[in-house]
Order: sequence, then C-alpha cells, then structure tokens
Amino acid sequence: MGPALRAVFRELFRRELEERYRGSVLGALWLLLLPLLQLAVLAWVFGHLMPARAHGGDLPYAAFLALGLWPWNLFANAANRGVSALTDNAALIGKVAVPHTLYVDTRVAASAMVDVGGFALVVAVLLAFGVGLQLSGLPVALLGLAVVAVYALAVARLLAVLQVFLRDIATLTGQLLVLGFFLTPVLYDRSLLPATASRWLAINPLVAPVETVRAGLAGGAVDWAALGLSALIGAVLLVLATLFFRRARSHLEDFL
Repeated sequence: MGPALRAVFRELFRRELEERYRGSVLGALWLLLLPLLQLAVLAWVFGHLMPARAHGGDLPYAAFLALGLWPWNLFANAANRGVSALTDNAALIGKVAVPHTLYVDTRVAASAMVDVGGFALVVAVLLAFGVGLQLSGLPVALLGLAVVAVYALAVARLLAVLQVFLRDIATLTGQLLVLGFFLTPVLYDRSLLPATASRWLAINPLVAPVETVRAGLAGGAVDWAALGLSALIGAVLLVLATLFFRRARSHLEDFL
C-alpha cells in the first residue's frame, strides 16, 4: 500500500470511528457498554436462571462467557459493518481512485480495533477481580483472535460485494449471525455435548479459534491441528473473496 492509499485508509478509518455513534449521548462509550450489557444479561440468564446449562470449568461462568463472546463479537461486528461498506460509500466510488476493498477494510479494521480493545479491558477487569487467567497464554489467545480476524475480513469482503447486487444480504447476514452465535461454543462448553453433536459443531471453522482464545487464557489444552486447519480455510476463503471482489469490480458502479 503506497503513501497515497495509506493516507486514504487513515482518513476513512478516522471517519468510520467518528461517524459510528455521532449524535448519540454516550458516543463511543456505546462501543464498550453494549457488549458489557450483552455479557451481563447472558451471564445472568445462563448462570442463574439456567445454571444446569452453564458450565465454565475452573472459571466463573461470566469469565468463561467473556472469553468466547469477545472473539465472536469481533467476527460478527466486522461482518455487520462490512456488508454495507460499498453501498454506504456509493457517492465516493467512481470519483475517488482507490481500491474498492479499502472501504471494506477500514470498516473491518475499525470494528476489530474496538473489539480487541474491549477484550483487553475485560481481561484486565477479570484479573482485577481475581479470576485465575493465564497471561502466559496471551500469545495463543492473540493467535486465535488473528484467525477470527481473517474470517471477518474475508466474509466482509464477500458480503459487501453481494450486497451491491442483492440488497437483502444485509438483512440475511443479521439472521445468519444469530444462528452462527448458537453454533459456536460461546455459551457452552462443547466437550459437555454428546459426541455426535460435538463433531458436527466442529465443522464450523470459527469453533477452533474461539476455543483457542479461551483455552489460551484459561490454561486449557489447545487443539493445534484444528486451529491450523481453520487458519488454512480462512486464508483460502480470504483469497477467494479477494478474487471475487476483483472480478466484480467492473460491474459495481453500474449497480451502486
């Protein structure tokens, strides 16, 4: 990326952060408060209303939930923000000579930065409350987050192009993310499920990186083979999404 493109990326990145909650009373605080509220509600429901289904092993359930929720949020928020990146910037596309992927990438980068910052804050709060997290596993957790970020970028690029041609994609994305949330071991420990269900859930490529983040900080065993396979699939998906983006570029302006 040359100096000119870096300058455009920085400007789009700044605009994305400024405009996201412009006009709201709490502003950027919503970026942290909404995930915390989601965590509190889920922890209370599954930890108190349905305690038989809440199991965090050696961790308090709220900590177990947080270590799965933030990696998932990194993926889901990036996909939700990226899907409309091209349609929202239709006025600029065709007038500013920059790669169209830049509009998607800045949204994914801004969303990921916020979620990683929130994850770091939550880890600090858990440590302050005496939760026995293993900071020696932080590099492993970051590796898991990196794999999640690859999927977020790949899916955002793919969905952004599809949204140009099919304006129902944004609505469909929200519904599929709800399904994906329950098919990813955020609320539950997959090892407690029946063997058949556990094997089927393992098909979800986000299972391995999410469980890696949790295992790294909780001191559990990491399934390196599953993580490696997930990373490989993510890399292939990113390449395919980028190729699809390039093939569609010549037709984007006609539909925007």
